[in-house]
Amino acid sequence: MKRVWFNHWFSTAYHIIGLMRENNDITVIGSNRNPDSVISLACDEWYDEPSDISGDEYVSFCLDFCRQHDIDVFVPRRGMTDIAKNSSLFEKQGVLLFLDTDAQMLDILSSKTETYRFFEGFAPECIPEYYEVRSLDEFMNAYKKITASYERACFKLSGDEGAVSFRVIDNTMTGAEGLYKAPGLKVSIETAENIFSCYDFSKSVLVMPYLSGTEVSADCLYTDSGSIIIPRFKDGGRFYSIRNDSTIISLCRRFLEKSGLKMPCNVQFRFYGDTPYLLEVNTRMSGGIQLSCLGGGVNIPSLALGRLLGKEVCFSDNIREGKVSYIESPVLIEEKNAVLM
Repeated sequence: MKRVWFNHWFSTAYHIIGLMRENNDITVIGSNRNPDSVISLACDEWYDEPSDISGDEYVSFCLDFCRQHDIDVFVPRRGMTDIAKNSSLFEKQGVLLFLDTDAQMLDILSSKTETYRFFEGFAPECIPEYYEVRSLDEFMNAYKKITASYERACFKLSGDEGAVSFRVIDNTMTGAEGLYKAPGLKVSIETAENIFSCYDFSKSVLVMPYLSGTEVSADCLYTDSGSIIIPRFKDGGRFYSIRNDSTIISLCRRFLEKSGLKMPCNVQFRFYGDTPYLLEVNTRMSGGIQLSCLGGGVNIPSLALGRLLGKEVCFSDNIREGKVSYIESPVLIEEKNAVLM
């Protein structure tokens, strides 16, 4: 039985672990900076992670953890690029990395700007107008250029993950009508200007049109017998459609060929009119991969782990289409006996 370690993943790794267990005999070890993470319920063993280290120090922690806990397969999320740069050290310990180890490619794809430049070399049609800015003046000039041609602009840090810094500039929020609109991730241009007047631009900011069409998240896995690509269209609310869209599939297939990525990854697009534009690439399994696998009828995490462990992956281009949704279910993380006073 192989021992598989997940380090500090987001909560939906709970589902990824369940998918990996299908057709694979594994013991799952989990660790997290949050001791109450719901992922612990899907693991056979659970450990705390240090929160105050990074870079080479964190890599050393991972190497020690693998050695102390007899890890066979390491599925990293935290510190992915640093771990990739030191992949030979894990290889010497006999640890298989569930990770693409081309650190240069991971560096490119961790930056939204560099990702766009990479795609411009083989799929320029999917790149929206964008500006990388490093000062308040550059930000305001980019905003004016975007809004001269588009209704709204948006921005995010070039190295953003999970859309934490993403904001849409919507000036209708400043009047009385804003009372009847959910603010969500919307800010006025005045608010944006105030934000960036205090920002040091140590990390560059990407300014681009707000693409108002349907969002698509394509979960992908390269195989020698054909790339698995499952385009998941966000229909609204909690509803998604799996569609074998030829344009999305072609873009993803070209990306896999050019990047050389072999492990599961996720490519996100958003439509403007009839054209899909690239948002970003995640060089890990997406937070919604379980929806793609259920709707498309293909278990990407299980296939990828099996291949890493030496099993042959035979895939015929047979992604089923359909609709999928999800519900929230309560889970008990800790039980304590009531103390009567």
